[in-house]
Amino acid sequence: MFKKLALFMSLLALLGLAACSRPGKEAPKPEELDPKEPLTICFDLDPSFDPRHFNFDSGQAKYTGARLRQEAVDGFLEKLEESGGPRNVQVEFLEDLGSDREGQLTRLRAELMAGEGPDLFVLRQNGASDLFLFPEKKMEDGLFLCLDGYMEGARFMEPDKMLTPVFDAGKSSEGRRFLLPVTYDIDAALMRSSYLHTDPEQKLTLSDLLDPEGPLGSALSLWHNKEFDECFTGIYPALGQLADYKAESLNFSKEELGEFFSELLEYEKRVHSGEIASPSGVFIGDIAHANADLASRQWAMEPVTMVPLYDKDGGVTARVDVFAGVNANAKNPAGAFFAADLLLDREYMQDSDIHMYLWCNALPIYTGLCGPDTTVPYIREAFSGGGDLRDGLQGSCWEAFGELLEEITGAEFPTRLDTEISRGYYAYFSAESDAARQKAVSDAYTTMSMLLGES
Repeated sequence: MFKKLALFMSLLALLGLAACSRPGKEAPKPEELDPKEPLTICFDLDPSFDPRHFNFDSGQAKYTGARLRQEAVDGFLEKLEESGGPRNVQVEFLEDLGSDREGQLTRLRAELMAGEGPDLFVLRQNGASDLFLFPEKKMEDGLFLCLDGYMEGARFMEPDKMLTPVFDAGKSSEGRRFLLPVTYDIDAALMRSSYLHTDPEQKLTLSDLLDPEGPLGSALSLWHNKEFDECFTGIYPALGQLADYKAESLNFSKEELGEFFSELLEYEKRVHSGEIASPSGVFIGDIAHANADLASRQWAMEPVTMVPLYDKDGGVTARVDVFAGVNANAKNPAGAFFAADLLLDREYMQDSDIHMYLWCNALPIYTGLCGPDTTVPYIREAFSGGGDLRDGLQGSCWEAFGELLEEITGAEFPTRLDTEISRGYYAYFSAESDAARQKAVSDAYTTMSMLLGES
């Protein structure tokens, strides 16, 4: 009886939370900032696979970056106070590894269901162990505060200089702002431009990627990991916007998923047999390192092009890596927005230690911060095995990146849907019969539909 009552009360709290900032209602009027009012911030900052923050000598990742993390946040809090913002700030860190993290996630979710929790979230999203499994769904549910009114009085951020299709990922289906994307990721094939035969007026699609005789040649083969002879990885952006989070439904049918897997498998068979030859190019999962990836190539001085994963309609979908959001039940919403606003200050992004954590190997929301005459905070100092990349993208890589940005049509937050598509395709790739392949498609589609329904 007690468990049923607790469940009922939690449900009521969650419904009440959703009603506070539901997209269909009028946006809340911004509150006045009181610098003395307490502010609570939840940070999820630790970048994976950074040798400055992890020790890999034992064969397992051991986190060693707590001191650097604290120093970076302390610097942010000092800047916050100097700028006239909150000066009574409590900070909570989400740990990156193990049972400690899972325990924290469970506790925070329970607090949110009860209408409590931190005022501001500054989170990395990787699609694995995230506080919010589907941030887009939480926007629709009203868990985050609508920021439209606050955006009108923003003091630090400059949305007109941001990459609009990615920044708009922080809006609900009704076009209202709930989240603030800070960084994003996009994979591409870096190729010599002379290998391609594209027409500037032509709209390229997934069909062009799947046609080795087409304008993109065999660019898609660069997503195949030849070193380990593995199947395609990270191919989910080719499905475009994966879901309608308001309707809690996938944007593609099971049959469409099966056709997608089938076309990929047929392409890979041709790569394995040697029928499709790899072009002069390199897959880049971290565009900030593009110049280093290009340097060892014989064609390094030639014009280059960055080819993304197009979907069937010609769209190009990036992934939000870090975002900020204000709790709909924040006790200090004005202070929370002030802190998020400062975090998105264009100049502050270039000279603050906290962005060493926020950027990781991702790209900043401002379009100009990766090029010549800018300082990339995350790689401001060289580290073992990483090279000195302090000056951002240069030359032909910078020009190619600018062209790539113009092709991005939207962005999503990494979720378990990404993981399930990759897992499903691997099962499809490994299957030895038509029945097993059909099962791989069905299992993946069912799992993704259930995840949406349970979110």
